[in-house]
Amino acid sequence: MLSGLRVLDLCDESGQLAGRILGDLGADVIAVEPPGGKALRHRGPWLGGQPGIERGVAWHALNASKRSVRLDPDAPADRARLESLVATADVWLDTPAPGARAAQGLDPAGLRARHPRLVVCAITPFGLDGPWSRYRAGDLIAVALGGNMGLTGDPDRAPLRCTMPTAYYHAAPEAALGVTMALYAREESGRGQIVDVSLHETQLQTQLSFPAQYPIKKQGARRAGPRIGRTREIWRAADGYVSFGLRGGPTRVKNLIATVELMDECGAAPDWLRDYDWAHYNHNTLADAEIARLEEAFGAFFATRTMRELYEQALVRRILLAPCNDAREIAEHRQLRERELFATVELPELGSSLELPDFFAKTEDGAIRVRRRAPRLGEHEREVFAELEGREGPAA
Repeated sequence: MLSGLRVLDLCDESGQLAGRILGDLGADVIAVEPPGGKALRHRGPWLGGQPGIERGVAWHALNASKRSVRLDPDAPADRARLESLVATADVWLDTPAPGARAAQGLDPAGLRARHPRLVVCAITPFGLDGPWSRYRAGDLIAVALGGNMGLTGDPDRAPLRCTMPTAYYHAAPEAALGVTMALYAREESGRGQIVDVSLHETQLQTQLSFPAQYPIKKQGARRAGPRIGRTREIWRAADGYVSFGLRGGPTRVKNLIATVELMDECGAAPDWLRDYDWAHYNHNTLADAEIARLEEAFGAFFATRTMRELYEQALVRRILLAPCNDAREIAEHRQLRERELFATVELPELGSSLELPDFFAKTEDGAIRVRRRAPRLGEHEREVFAELEGREGPAA
């Protein structure tokens, strides 16, 4: 889809997934690295448990489908070479603080002034302008100020963030989308644009329906832990957790009846639950003691079954239940395996291989895919700089 387009990726971890997506879409993505390599190369976990700048699992996951060159923008010779490379590029992808590259002339405004067809994408904590634009922030701050952390965890304990830097993984796809829209617009206008992506703003979607609920409820959402309102939503299974609601309504009541039927077939439904009056069930009006009795019965059953067992029965019986998947479950997920979501990338130099998520959308010709393993530091300098001799400018 993006074959023939060149992307220069100067991002730190907060934006490297964007370059990976554009590379999977067919663009020639060149990771421009400092002499010692990007910081993510120096962080584990490591392939085979052996540290090394070519062995970082996160580096391989976020930087497949790219090439690598080493350039120091503060060194005059490298600065001139980088400028020559920019003249051949269609997209500049970067994550510095606003103004940090102004002295080098590599800020968005300076780049656009010299290269009108260039699409410049900046991924920053709070955008390129505005009252917070000069503030520094990583994933923890973005997730906290974005509202997601305040809704995550038990109400009587500290708020929680995901173990992975999800603020980066939300912002990067938004950046890739913005870049492709700007490239599409360039087909008509002949000019590039500045794509301004804020880690903070992209957190809005992680709050699901809560922002839209505010004008109706006139109050902010609160951290509720495993519950939604008065009833439990997250339940312990034999090997993890599942999501299941005890809420009422025409759709939910059918789901509750189907669950009780499953419990009964397994000899796990008490007599009172088999005879329960679901026709008049309303979780909003039940006494606390009655909710506790229902939760005890359903919880005891869920605890005896694995997530996979419960989910397979839910699919067959149209029960509104879903597993709380961890990395293990995702990697073994039957539907994802059937859809060939994962790709094996060979790493012969390391005597290893690595399984990575492939692009989520598939085409008949396989044009969208992991195109190559993540690059070794400076691996493509000779071929990239040789290409400067024969490449005049950005793609038409």
